[in-house]
Amino acid sequence: MSKSNQAVVTVAFGDFAERLDRTFLSFAQNPFLELHAFIVGDKLPEKRFPGITYHLRPPDPMFSHPLRDAVYRRWLFIDDLDVEYALVVDNLDVLCLQPLPEIPALLRGASFGACVEHSGSRYIPGQSYTSAYINCGVTFWHVPSSRKIREETVARGRARFRNIDDQRSINEVVQTRYYDQMIILPSQYNYRAFVAPTRGPRWPTVTNLDGVMIYHNSACIEAAKKLLPVKPKAELPDFPQDPAPLTPRQQRWRRVQERLKPHIVEAGLIRRIISAD
Repeated sequence: MSKSNQAVVTVAFGDFAERLDRTFLSFAQNPFLELHAFIVGDKLPEKRFPGITYHLRPPDPMFSHPLRDAVYRRWLFIDDLDVEYALVVDNLDVLCLQPLPEIPALLRGASFGACVEHSGSRYIPGQSYTSAYINCGVTFWHVPSSRKIREETVARGRARFRNIDDQRSINEVVQTRYYDQMIILPSQYNYRAFVAPTRGPRWPTVTNLDGVMIYHNSACIEAAKKLLPVKPKAELPDFPQDPAPLTPRQQRWRRVQERLKPHIVEAGLIRRIISAD
């Protein structure tokens, strides 16, 4: 696989463009990835970092907000690069913790890859419901075969304002029309949990990031950096060995003990999304 065949891409505007060293430079540890930053505005940032290739693009006012402009058009900007595969990430809160596999190995023949959002069970227009609602802050693309997916997603987002940071359109398009071209990746490639002691309501909190490849939580980026280097894989603790088969009474007590352990992250109420929203 040639070095120029794969890229990691972000889009930034305003002050965000001046701070791409916060997380985006962490992807430089992957020698097969070119780093490209598309800047939406009228000038390139004053603070430019070695290893990043910068591109200037004018804003599109039809998106009504610069964040929506950046979020949607980043999936079209990758067509301007001479690469076959692209990893597209948010600009200041997506941190690469350890070397990644090459993108073709992750996609395994699919056109598009992503991870399920925390609270992945959602109502959506089109398919009506999905248990695999994706987070769009980290997305993997086979550029040639995904063009129609990306164009339809951007056109849907441009047509109607619904929210500022809007990842509904990509889910609606992919989950309804192109689910057979998508691969769902493990959460280690877009890890959203808080790092203790920081906590969020109805949100997972962990004490380490061992095994995580890409971390994505703006509230805990500095805490995540303090945990580097992480172990390649998390450790799975051994169970205490049962000395003998358990009696029915012992089994009931064991089941009660297991139920009392936290194992489901409460996602709160999910409001139904309808096409008229």
